[in-house]
Amino acid sequence: MPFELKLAFRYFRARRKSLARFTSLVAVVGIAAGVASLIIANALARGFSDEMQDKILANTAHILIFTTDGAEILNWREIKANLEKLENVKEVSATTYESVLIIGKDSTSYAVLKVSGFRFQVSSGQPETRNLKPETISIGKQLAEKLNLKSGDEAEIITFQNQIEPKRTSVIVQDTFQTGLYEYDSSWIYISPEGFARLSGKREFTPTIVHVSVKDIYNADKIADEIRASLGESFKVVDWQEANQPLFAALSLERKVALAIISLIIFIAALNITTTLALLVNERRLDIAILRTCGAKTRNLIFIFLLEGLFLGFIGIFFGVVLGLLGCVLGNYFKIIRLSAEVYSLNYIPFHPNLANVLLIVFIAFLLCLTATVYPAFKASRIKPLENLRTQ
Repeated sequence: MPFELKLAFRYFRARRKSLARFTSLVAVVGIAAGVASLIIANALARGFSDEMQDKILANTAHILIFTTDGAEILNWREIKANLEKLENVKEVSATTYESVLIIGKDSTSYAVLKVSGFRFQVSSGQPETRNLKPETISIGKQLAEKLNLKSGDEAEIITFQNQIEPKRTSVIVQDTFQTGLYEYDSSWIYISPEGFARLSGKREFTPTIVHVSVKDIYNADKIADEIRASLGESFKVVDWQEANQPLFAALSLERKVALAIISLIIFIAALNITTTLALLVNERRLDIAILRTCGAKTRNLIFIFLLEGLFLGFIGIFFGVVLGLLGCVLGNYFKIIRLSAEVYSLNYIPFHPNLANVLLIVFIAFLLCLTATVYPAFKASRIKPLENLRTQ
């Protein structure tokens, strides 16, 4: 074992004066609290981002295709057949969104009517392969509660043709669905293509949007570029990352800001290491003088006190990681973070700790602790042996 490491470990275990003991404890507790807070904050931010991404991708398309003027896509069957030939495309479907008013038992509400060839089960959000019957709808759970509607009830939908002529149509609520996102559950209504055509007074359904699901969601932008090149300038192609860029950019910024702010807190806690080492250097001036007299070089003394400071930092980092991960586990088990779905879209946020992020936090804390040990270590190396031996 190198003598620097041996001496540093021995000094670390030695009894200290009360003030040095107190500053050591404060340094360890502060670093542990900072590291734990940073792990929990990062896991919470990542959990919110992951939940939003999963819920959005589970209920919307990976790639949207529509005309630049928003008109109906008359050759959608041809486009669908061509897109299904692409290697990374998993599924292609046609749909339409239309703003409507729905009249329930107790009130009237704005809603978005979406054409879907599937029926959604209650509280699942997972589609079955059975088609909706004509003039029956599947309604979001929150919207159904607001309108006091349940399965089998009759409601009225008001559509606006050419934004001038309102049309009232009676519909039957077949069931309700729950996606997990408040915006969808409080405003979306699903209807079959046949039902939408009848609602619109047309012979057959003609979509305004083509949905594309891909095998690898993180390559959706490349697939969108390929589709954009094949369809030409008359169509607009938007992938899920582009459509939700403001949301995910804000969440990414939130994680970075939290990382910066709590890193400053860890740095402030690490300054207690500087205080502790400064006190220890003053206590061991005689030891340092003897070591210098015995031939210890400047770098040896610097290394000894760097190691002693890092011992304190490692203890704080270790307990911080343990407490942070334990907090994430308990937070998920008891579902501590519950929110108002009307404000945050989600009613519960899980903690998603990530190994790469934990290692990054450990690395940042280590650098801050190392920075805090530099000054007292260099101060110890500048002590003059003869002056200290003469005063003893």
